[in-house]
Amino acid sequence: MEFKRPETFEDILNLQKHLDESIHSSRERTLEDIKLSLIAECIEFNEETKDSHKTWKTKPYNKQNELEELTDILFFIAQLYNTFDKKDTMVEYGCDVFNNSENYLKLNSVKITGIIIEFLGGYNNIALGLYLSLVNKYGYTKDDILNCYWEKWQKNMKRIGKEWN
Repeated sequence: MEFKRPETFEDILNLQKHLDESIHSSRERTLEDIKLSLIAECIEFNEETKDSHKTWKTKPYNKQNELEELTDILFFIAQLYNTFDKKDTMVEYGCDVFNNSENYLKLNSVKITGIIIEFLGGYNNIALGLYLSLVNKYGYTKDDILNCYWEKWQKNMKRIGKEWN
C-alpha cells in the first residue's frame, strides 16, 4: 500500500489507523490510554513554548521542537477519532472542522488546558476547533501541521520493531 502526504483530516485518520495497526502492543489500547497520551502531549507542547508552565526553568526556545510537539497532539487526536465508527457524525463533523479550519483560527485566547478539558469531557469537535486555533495562535498553518505530521508519521513507521513493539 502506498501512502502520501495528508491533505485532509480523513487522510490523517487513515494514516493514523495504519500506524496504530502496525504497532504490536502488549495489551489493547483503551480510550483512557489515548486521553492520557493526549494530555501528556499537550504538556510536552506547553514545555516547548515561550509560555511554558515551568516558570522556574530557562530553556532556549526551539520553534521546530514546538511544531513537532504541537503535531504530536494531532497523532492522539486522530487516534481518539479512530475509536469511533467512520460513519459516526462525530467523525464527519470532525473532518468538517479540520478541513474548514479557517473558521476556527480567530480564537487567539485559546489555552492548552481548555483543549484538555474539552477532550476529557468528550467534546472532541470543540477541542479539535480549539486545537486548530492553537495552531494559529503559535504562528503555524494547517499545512505546517500536515507536513510535520507526514514527516513524523514516516519516522514513527520506521520505529516499529526497533524502538517500538
